[in-house]
Parts: sequence; structure tokens; C-alpha cells
Amino acid sequence: MVIYGVNPVAEALRAGYPIMKIFVEKNFKDREKVLETARQAGIKVVKTTKQKLTELAKTTKHQGIVALVSPVEPKPFEELAQKAVEENGYLLFLDRIEDPHNLGAIFRSADAFKVTGIVIPRDRSVTVTETVAKTSTGALFYVPFAVVNSFVTALREFKEMGGWLVGLEAGGKPLSKFEFPFPLGLVAGSEGRGLSRSTVKQLDELVEIEMGGHVNSLNVSNAVAIGLYKVFCQRYINS
Repeated sequence: MVIYGVNPVAEALRAGYPIMKIFVEKNFKDREKVLETARQAGIKVVKTTKQKLTELAKTTKHQGIVALVSPVEPKPFEELAQKAVEENGYLLFLDRIEDPHNLGAIFRSADAFKVTGIVIPRDRSVTVTETVAKTSTGALFYVPFAVVNSFVTALREFKEMGGWLVGLEAGGKPLSKFEFPFPLGLVAGSEGRGLSRSTVKQLDELVEIEMGGHVNSLNVSNAVAIGLYKVFCQRYINS
């Protein structure tokens, strides 16, 4: 997998992720001391042209640095679910998210608000790509995720292990007044269609983000960030 940009590469280094090689533009300004860290870790650094970096990154927005890393491997769902139950933590279940930029932004929020792990369906969902890694600004390397063959089965298994499932959806209980149960599975739906009917059937509760403006919906990554902040506060700040 290719990642690019100063912050994503720096975070991959800090996380100890297996970087195979780093390419930088000849006049690269190493203000974050990325190259020094890479050399100390024994990672080969190659100076090259801007054109070569653009070819590797498939974009001109590489900020003069591209890294080749081993693919991010998903974790077994059972491992993440068991950890959430044992730690009284929370998983984030994503029902058919299609935009890699949204998924990357969600990884950032998941890292910020201490999500135990993210669960993604194998079908009808975006996969973890270079765009996701870039948009996550490195959070991808800190938040474990699982890819499941059956999303509904994963939801059911989490409940059987003692977890509670709460979906983010219009028409639910007010988020500001809702007390989340733990261990928790927070469930968010796709950008245009929301939660599927089969997913809703598995849920214990639905919660709605109250709004006071003229637009009646939020981008899914924004909605997830708001929901996770509420969960984080109840679990770690106000507990």
C-alpha cells in the first residue's frame, strides 16, 4: 500500500508500522524530522523527482513524500468484540459506507474518542485504501478494524456476547439525553440510505442528533464524530 503526505507518513513511523521504503522529493523540507526518524529505524530513504512521487501516489497532493508500507491487515471480528466486552468499551459498526474520504474521517474520530475497533462489511462497502489512509492522517494505524462477511451476523454475535447495539438514525431518542449502555456497539448507516432494515432489526435503540439549522441531515462522518464524542464523554469523562 502507498501512503503519502507528511502527517500520514509521520504517524505510520510513530506507530511502528512496517514501512518498506520512503521516497522524497529532492528539495523536501523535513520540518517534522520524518527522515531522521526513518533512518534511525533502518528504513531506506530514496530521493526522487516530483513526477515519480506523483506516479507513486497517483495524485499531486503528496507534499513531497511517499511511503511504501505493508497492507493494513484487518483483525478477527471475534478478537475486537471480545476486547470491547472485557474492557466495557465500544465498537463502531459501519453499515455500507461508500466514500473513502468519509471512512478516513471516521477513523480519525475513532482514534480521538478511543473506539475499541471498527467493523466493516465485506460487500457493498468501501475498503481500506490509500485514500482512507491519507484522509485519516495516520489514525488508520492506531484503530484496529475487522471486515465481516455478514454484517447482521456480526451484530447478532456481539449482542450474544453481552453487547448493546445503538444506531444513529433520524427519529430515534434525543442523543443529548440518552444514556449509552456498555459494552456498546454504535451503528452508523450509509451516506444516502442510512441504516438498512436488516440492521435496524438487530438494534436495541435508535438515537437522533438534534439539530437547529435549516439542513435536515449531517454528513455521516460528522454524525459519527458527534455520536462518538457523546459516548466517549459518558464512558471516560463523566463516569
